[in-house]
Amino acid sequence: MNKFKSIRVTIKRWLRYLLLAFATVVALLICFLFYFTNQEEKEIQEQISGFYQEAGFKGDLSFKAAQLHGMSTKYAYSYQERVEGKMVQFDFPYATHLSKEEGGKNYDTAEELAYHSKSWLVAPFFERAFAESQGFQKLTQEIKEEFRKQGLEVSEVRLQFPIDNPDFENQLATDLLAAEKAGETDLRGILTLDYANYRQIKGFSFTITVTSLSKEFEGKRLDVSGLPSGNYVIESNSPKAESYSFEIE
Repeated sequence: MNKFKSIRVTIKRWLRYLLLAFATVVALLICFLFYFTNQEEKEIQEQISGFYQEAGFKGDLSFKAAQLHGMSTKYAYSYQERVEGKMVQFDFPYATHLSKEEGGKNYDTAEELAYHSKSWLVAPFFERAFAESQGFQKLTQEIKEEFRKQGLEVSEVRLQFPIDNPDFENQLATDLLAAEKAGETDLRGILTLDYANYRQIKGFSFTITVTSLSKEFEGKRLDVSGLPSGNYVIESNSPKAESYSFEIE
């Protein structure tokens, strides 16, 4: 009887040791994870701050606290700059270490900035410039009017830039250099860009959202003769509605 009691005591002792060892390992892993996260967060913040400073942007950065998502960590930040007396803000929900390409270039010339306009570090600047430009607002009204004539109510028009298009990049460089020479230093002159100067350049993509879309309005049956060249996707706010795509040469 005493023998069985002794075995039970030994087993309980070893279980306590195992639980203590497990708890120690977990604690060490958590400490290591927090240390690694803090170091990575610090490095990312230093890299991003250095990038905007070297690239000639004069706004302010505010970094959000790192958030753990499973085994990964989410880093986010905001960029603010006063443009024509008004503070504009750009939110970057995902930040990471800069690649060799991003870290090795300063984007400090109009040509370099234009060539890398799709980089996650500056893409939101260009997207807002085009979306808010008079040329794109005019196009949006034209699309709404054309579709309204055909029984479609447009709620939103989104624009995507051409991929690897030298004409687009050259026009960007020309416009940014002109803004620089004119003394437009706010946000490197990016917000002075106007889609009107790019309307004839091929390769743009447009996503047009309508309030409802039935099969009779398939893209090929629409009268799109007045729209610029590009790739088009027509989608609906209605749940489970189909979307249609077409291209205008």
